[in-house]
Amino acid sequence: MDMPEVNKLFGIFPLKYGSYLISLFGLGSGGVGIAGIILYGIAENIIMAIFCGHTSIDEGIKKTVLMSIGLTSLLMLVANALLFLGVTFTIPGCVNSAVRVMLAMCVLIMLGAIILPVSCFFLSSMCLVKKISSVVMVLVVLTVTIFLELWLYFMVVAWNFEQTL
Repeated sequence: MDMPEVNKLFGIFPLKYGSYLISLFGLGSGGVGIAGIILYGIAENIIMAIFCGHTSIDEGIKKTVLMSIGLTSLLMLVANALLFLGVTFTIPGCVNSAVRVMLAMCVLIMLGAIILPVSCFFLSSMCLVKKISSVVMVLVVLTVTIFLELWLYFMVVAWNFEQTL
């Protein structure tokens, strides 16, 4: 793989410490995502009544959101556990595997972002994009874009660290 050269995380931290911070941040984020899904499953009706003001929500949207958050959190947890082991014990194979899992996570999110609107052309009865308000859609697009840019940058930092091992 060819990636741009990055010498420091955010121009401040050396690659080793930056990769270590990335792994800790990713482990925390993945854990919070999985814990959030578990807590949502336990108290689904209460959460819907408090935040949405009603007790029913479209099952398709709910399944899509929970599946994407769950898969992203799981991949983030696995990738950053590998990165943590690779940075702590200087194992190039773990860091390389972490970079590949991060890349797979980002590619899956990009494919989902492409497939959801395109599926409306072929399966108009199951189109989820039409059921979401435009304000929410804009916020989702901005959030996904920032998330992807951040994790692609983190992947490049980890890959550059792996090249120094």
